[in-house]
Amino acid sequence: MNKEINTKIVTFIFLLVVVALLFFLNKIGHLNQVKNYTAYFASPIGKTFQLSSNRINDFFWTLKSIDKLKEENLKLREENLKMGYEILELKEIQIENEILRKQIKFSKNSCSGGVCIEWKMANIIGRDPSNFGKHIFIDLGRNNGIQNGQPAVASGGLLIGKIVEVFDNSSKIMLITDSKSSINSITQTSRANGVVKGSYATGVKLEMINQSEKLVAGDLIITSGLEDKIPKGLIMGKISDINESANKVFKSAEINMFVDINRVEKIFIAIKG
Repeated sequence: MNKEINTKIVTFIFLLVVVALLFFLNKIGHLNQVKNYTAYFASPIGKTFQLSSNRINDFFWTLKSIDKLKEENLKLREENLKMGYEILELKEIQIENEILRKQIKFSKNSCSGGVCIEWKMANIIGRDPSNFGKHIFIDLGRNNGIQNGQPAVASGGLLIGKIVEVFDNSSKIMLITDSKSSINSITQTSRANGVVKGSYATGVKLEMINQSEKLVAGDLIITSGLEDKIPKGLIMGKISDINESANKVFKSAEINMFVDINRVEKIFIAIKG
């Protein structure tokens, strides 16, 4: 036991002497060469560790940059989508305003004989797939004052059909191109009375014109006002080809419409006051 303690004391004293000697040698400058050799051999190792550390830092910086770029790209995409939607919305508003301007221009004289017309704009929400070109559905109904027989008009006073079925918040419109459609009419210039009928769901024809009446190509065909809920003066088209024969009681004419019904999105329902 005493031998082990003596060994530890001797070792401690030896290390203390070595440290003191090294301190003294460093003080007088005899260890500078040793330090130079140590720094020379340690430098490549330090450089290697520094290079590895830099590469690791660069790797994590790159990952962080990628995440940031992804986040910025997602934000830009969201902003682009928002801007695209806003531009689309503005375009739709412009289209709707143009439709309203045309109708307001047509509707300036909507009062006649003490009876005034109220125009309610509706959106087309559906078309009958089994009877293409015959019926459409709108988002106005009984709760909006819609009734059977009221006319459906495109902007500018162009008649496209009339209400045939009414629900609480929607209605069904029979288009004037339906073969079952029949609207009392009058020619604007010659004042010839007739009936506009649907022609195979693709167009309309002017029929039931007396042979004595005069028809003029290009003359406008308008509603006559003889039907209770359809006001006078709504435009249905203009005469293109006139069909007449001495062997027939009545003459007829082909009509060119001013509107493509399949492209109409918003219409007006005329409600008599």
